[in-house]
Amino acid sequence: MKRIERRRYQEEALEWALRHEGAVICMPTGTGKTVIAGLWIKNILDRGGRKVLVLEPTRILVEQTSRVFREMGIPAKPLHGSLSRGLREEARKARVVVATPEIIVSEGLEEEPDALVVDECHHTTGQDPYRQVVEQVRPRRRLGLSAFIPPSRRGLIERSIGVIRCWSWRDEEIRRYMPPLVAEVYEAPLNHEEMGLYRTLEKMWMMSSGKERMMLGNSIRWYVRDGAEALRETYRGSISIHELLEGLEEKLFSPAVRPAHKLEHLLRVLDDHEGFRKAYIFVDRVVIARLIRDRLGDDATLLIGRRHGNIAARLEEVRSREKRIVVSTSVGEEGIDLPEADLLVVWSQVASPLRFIQRMGRLLRPGQGGQKYLVFIATPDTVDMDSLVDGLATIERLGVATPVSREVLEELIMMSSRRRILEALEERPMTLEELASATGMDQQRARQAVRSLLEAGLAVYIYTDRGRIYAARHGIEKLYDEYRLYLTPNRELEAYITFDGASQGITGRYDRGWSRLRRALSRHGVLRNIHGYVKIIKAGLMHLARYRYSYPVSEAEVLDMIIDNIYSADKWFRR
Repeated sequence: MKRIERRRYQEEALEWALRHEGAVICMPTGTGKTVIAGLWIKNILDRGGRKVLVLEPTRILVEQTSRVFREMGIPAKPLHGSLSRGLREEARKARVVVATPEIIVSEGLEEEPDALVVDECHHTTGQDPYRQVVEQVRPRRRLGLSAFIPPSRRGLIERSIGVIRCWSWRDEEIRRYMPPLVAEVYEAPLNHEEMGLYRTLEKMWMMSSGKERMMLGNSIRWYVRDGAEALRETYRGSISIHELLEGLEEKLFSPAVRPAHKLEHLLRVLDDHEGFRKAYIFVDRVVIARLIRDRLGDDATLLIGRRHGNIAARLEEVRSREKRIVVSTSVGEEGIDLPEADLLVVWSQVASPLRFIQRMGRLLRPGQGGQKYLVFIATPDTVDMDSLVDGLATIERLGVATPVSREVLEELIMMSSRRRILEALEERPMTLEELASATGMDQQRARQAVRSLLEAGLAVYIYTDRGRIYAARHGIEKLYDEYRLYLTPNRELEAYITFDGASQGITGRYDRGWSRLRRALSRHGVLRNIHGYVKIIKAGLMHLARYRYSYPVSEAEVLDMIIDNIYSADKWFRR
């Protein structure tokens, strides 16, 4: 069980919440509200509580919160729609269920909880699933958590959950722990009909080549990154796209396919951050930017390229205090002097590191006190989520601090198309060719997916006479079961091993290499780019076998697997 630091203000908030049957703690993001909730839940369970339900708005937060609770020794299980039926049934039996409100509305719970925790409780208004669950589930003990309580929702939240108390970012102790920039991801899933169109386009892309393949790839990105209206506009104005998508008109123009599937989630973002001073919304397509501006009304202005209007007049509107929201295309990423923003919303995901860094730069300038928010709206289970994952991974490789944690990045990968690759690897280890065949991807796309899984540390590989064999990080035992020959070391073999951050390489036989690498892992925490060089004599000739393990190694069992693979090379190496 991980030792959790308990800060003074957390103790104060916990004691206050325990004195009320219904309480809402409002505290800046990053100051440890999840820890307070965990301590509150422990108190409930210690007093005989049978079941606690915890509501989180997204799958990412469900997984993240349940992980934190387990580290605190709380028997928490995640529950959301992406889990298999078996895992969902298992989660429902847990004493602490961390769930999205949508899964509770659609499938319910087997027994009523006697305590309820509502994270991001500002969602409990209107017809939101949050609101439905809070009205249906009425245990005596209730705890709400939020970084900001919009004044317009305060009365309803107090009636639904309990009395509200806020801790200000101006508190010196709280400010010590507050991150200046908070990154959030809002999921904007496609509905059933929209996902059907996406799958059709994806199948067409996989079966195509050359220019046709490129155009289909662009069509898919416009659709899931920007919205159906972006693809419809291109369909109407481009003869080549019109011919390419011939036969899909009924699906593309179906009333069930929304013009901009991210719009309702953008409105929620703006509601959830009601107190912002200035917000920028970055959109790639002008037609979508106009649609957003029209929906937001007089509070918003457009910032688009010169060929779409007078840029000087637009900038005057942008700098106006009356215009709190700026809907901008890529022109807003460039070196134009724009007012400081405290909320930046990325509607159109990009993998380009330059554009990614330019957008973040709009928030990272020093300015007024308080936190700033960077919000990504991404379409799960599509290439839109892939672009977000790739963008975050790329800027990390360039040495730029990524605004999301490693744990959140792992959850995002599980919401991207990479999930198919990982699920296949969890079944059994495979070559790249076998992976592509098992998942229905072409090799180029499978290779890109595998690369991102390796960079995130979710997948590993070993070398064999068939080439690299890939496996899920948690499926190493299957590698030993199926590829024992390649993981049975010769303890007398000599090897030379290096890794990033080492002042010198490690030379010697198995026991020496193993003990020194284990000490290095303990000292560094993570080893990267491990290289192994082994001299092998075959038919009287000496050969140098070279191996490179490009994925980060933070667990002893992964390091042991690599060492075993290097020192077994003489048994199977073929020039």
